[in-house]
Amino acid sequence: MELLLLISSIVAAALVFFFWPKLSPTIDEIQEDITEAREKVVDAVEDVVEEVEEAKDKLQDAIANLPTKAQLMKLTKAKIDELANEIGIELDRRQTKEKMVAELQKQAKKAKQ
Repeated sequence: MELLLLISSIVAAALVFFFWPKLSPTIDEIQEDITEAREKVVDAVEDVVEEVEEAKDKLQDAIANLPTKAQLMKLTKAKIDELANEIGIELDRRQTKEKMVAELQKQAKKAKQ
């Protein structure tokens, strides 16, 4: 039993000794590939975060420059709906103009926060 264990240990050691030089560069290449992939993912995430921040800033600017209630009431329902869609607010055009304006202002106020 001990002889079998000794022989299997020697065979395992010989296999490691024989294959390790071949495995080591492969392992290094895999580690380099993983590092490169990780860097690409980090760069992509940073790009997305930057784009989201820019979109958020544009949205905040659009909301800040939203026309007053009196100015909105002078627009058609189609124009009010178009303006709302530009800042990501969905309105129901079946509503009256007054309700559309009120909903637009309500949603814009929520988006400011």
